[in-house]
Amino acid sequence: MTLPLSADVIMLASSGRSVLWHARTGRNLALPPGDLDDPSPGLLDRLRGLSMLADSPPPDLAALYPARSRLVLTLPDLPALWLPRPHHRDAGGHAWTERRLTANELALWRAMNGARTVAQVATRAGQPLALALDFLARLTGPDVQAVQLLPHPARGREPALARLVRPDRPPAPRTADQHGAEGQTTLLGYHQQAITDGATHFDDRETTVAHAFARPHPALGGQPYGAALHRALEARGLLPDDGPVLEIGPGTGELCAAFLQRAGERGLPRGEVLRLDASPALLATQERRLPGTRGILGSATAIPLPAGSVALVLCNEVIADLAAVPCDARDPSPGPEAAEVQARIRRYGLSPLPAEQGVPLYNLGAWRLLEELHRVLRPGGTAFLSEFGDLDELPTETRQLDHPEVSIHFGHLLQVARALGFEARCLPLPELLELDTTARWLSRHSYEGLRARFRAEGRHLEARAWTRESVPLPWPVEGLEEVTVAEEGPAPVPSRFMALLLRRGLQ
Repeated sequence: MTLPLSADVIMLASSGRSVLWHARTGRNLALPPGDLDDPSPGLLDRLRGLSMLADSPPPDLAALYPARSRLVLTLPDLPALWLPRPHHRDAGGHAWTERRLTANELALWRAMNGARTVAQVATRAGQPLALALDFLARLTGPDVQAVQLLPHPARGREPALARLVRPDRPPAPRTADQHGAEGQTTLLGYHQQAITDGATHFDDRETTVAHAFARPHPALGGQPYGAALHRALEARGLLPDDGPVLEIGPGTGELCAAFLQRAGERGLPRGEVLRLDASPALLATQERRLPGTRGILGSATAIPLPAGSVALVLCNEVIADLAAVPCDARDPSPGPEAAEVQARIRRYGLSPLPAEQGVPLYNLGAWRLLEELHRVLRPGGTAFLSEFGDLDELPTETRQLDHPEVSIHFGHLLQVARALGFEARCLPLPELLELDTTARWLSRHSYEGLRARFRAEGRHLEARAWTRESVPLPWPVEGLEEVTVAEEGPAPVPSRFMALLLRRGLQ
């Protein structure tokens, strides 16, 4: 049978499902394939209750409760709504658009608190009911998705009000030089040539946890990331008495600057500070922030320093960029990179990864880095490494960035480190830094909306762990939402990250 739908219902497609959308209420229902052709009695009752069938009673719009999308921001000085365009989405996210309001419409918008009916909203705003209905009719369509008219008051943080019916996010395109002949990730050229603006790279192209928390934040007890890291390593006896400190991939240099500042405040000695990076642009940015330190252009898997020359290594959110190699551990004739993976699986006694869903990736670059750290660290020297992944994480390539990063199997990394002779410990990054995951930052959608507005005006918004109070707004904004730092915000969720702590033996 074919469903007899109301004339107000529009059929959409989203994530492989058919979605029925009621244009006058903004309510919608996703259906598995086949349900439209053979609907169950229960589904028919549900559709009838949503006024989606031709024989459904029409909704009494004045008696419904308008609930605003949590994604929409209000710019009261214009006045205007600033909202995502549901069906305009690329790898970087949604396009955003401005919808100007009259003073009367702004009053209606502000009166919608999810607990008043349309009639009550009109009364509260001092506007005719007809004006309120006309205004809402322009906000409930699938091309806007700014309001839903509910049969009951909205619940706090109603999940449906933070979702869009939209196409799947397409993967970011990849350039030919980002993967090698065996399918392994190869990012040396990306770091050398594609990073051209070191100052804004981590705002616009790959925000790290360290970059987001580079300024003092309540989640870190009012400290910046670098100071919190220094405190954590000091508490565990992992800071050297003297000797060179090497940071691999220092980003903009903010972590190192805060790390060194706390060392100075504590009166702790420090030796020469070395910065190793594959990006000339980032080395230049670091030099401006860290005068008196020495920059070295080179690779993390072939560190251009003598054996036993470094006392402490910091390597924050770098190893996902190193080579990840697809390898079938049983392949009798692997390519050169896969052969190196197989050799290390045997050498370090690693368990092959499951291959039920295709050829798995192995973090060969991270293993090579550990081998280099064992060479360049002096006896008793220590190292800190962090990245996203877990002890049993199947390495997986991210698709939202403009280059491939691969999550880390920390169980393998820990086993390699111990086989090399390191004293090694792995723990969640928030535990190491004593990061309070109940602290707040802007929700991901609020941050993306602000960033899009800044860009529309030719401004730049840094990717920081902003709160409503700390974000530097050039104009008033209503509707900003905060969530805990355990939820999606301006940067990757810190609880997705692990820390590996190493100490080289005295032999």
